Amino acid sequence: MNQTSHRGELVRGWSSSGDLVASIIAGLVIGLALDAWLGTAPLFVVILVVVGSIGGFLRLKAESGELEEQAREAIRIRDGL
Repeated sequence: MNQTSHRGELVRGWSSSGDLVASIIAGLVIGLALDAWLGTAPLFVVILVVVGSIGGFLRLKAESGELEEQAREAIRIRDGL
């Protein structure tokens, strides 16, 4: 592979990890806002951080599945199968 494709893969990896962190932070911020508005101590923070974490990990898993399939296809092409 050339340098450009490696850079693209690196950006894609950082983007996926950024999505995970963003999902957790979004859950935290929305949970804090809902708890402050409704006066329910840490209820929505806990629920939305857990939901954001699960969503982020599922997105990360889907992304890694796509990358794995691309790697398998590249190996098939390389081996002439």
